[in-house]
Amino acid sequence: MTMITVARHKDVKHEYVDGFSRQPVLEGVYDQARFAKCALLPGSAITPETFSITQNNQLFIFTKGKGFITTPRKAWNITEVGVFVPEFDREEFTISASADSKEPLEFLHIITELNDYDKQCLKEARITLPRWRGLSEGWTYYEDFKDEDNITSIMLIEHRNLGRLSMGAVLGKGPDTIGAHVHNELQQWYFPLPGSSFTYTANGESLHMTGGDLSFTPSGSPHGSSAADGEIFDYIWFELCTDGYPGEIK
Repeated sequence: MTMITVARHKDVKHEYVDGFSRQPVLEGVYDQARFAKCALLPGSAITPETFSITQNNQLFIFTKGKGFITTPRKAWNITEVGVFVPEFDREEFTISASADSKEPLEFLHIITELNDYDKQCLKEARITLPRWRGLSEGWTYYEDFKDEDNITSIMLIEHRNLGRLSMGAVLGKGPDTIGAHVHNELQQWYFPLPGSSFTYTANGESLHMTGGDLSFTPSGSPHGSSAADGEIFDYIWFELCTDGYPGEIK
């Protein structure tokens, strides 16, 4: 049985309307999360749909190009890989690609369904929104199946602070390996950053991933990664805790 589902970056063909392209990927793979590869041509802007705090969660992972995000209260420059989480439908926001950029602004748009656990968590306690966090602003952490001298782990959205969602990044160079480990309660997606090239393995099945690919691995699957000499395994991980974290709100 195939445990890994992957959408290849090379298979995404952008089609621009008013300077914006949105191409769904991994459709139907997991019914509680929707993903789309997006691109904005230089000088273009969009005002995405907003959702209520009882409807959907959404976030935007920026990986390439330059631009800025504006709300009625704040603005952020997009100059590095980072994530933006809007404040549900309390205010609109606009994503713009810099007019002087030589390449489109590329990002992954994720929309997730809210269950009762999410709704109660988001009501009682959550990160302050809207929020932009670049890789340079994340905090680092340690896991014993990684070589902490050569591999950097970065937290971008902390567990339990946005309902069932969490997100971070792993940065490293080969030759090195991220040892096999398992998450029994987490659905997990890997999103390699531009320039990355590494082998991902889950339940004994291996595939080679490069920048812009997007993989999904269901919970309970032992998984790990390896990069050969000269390869880079810089990637974003995104997780959804299937039913909510054990011992938390029910």
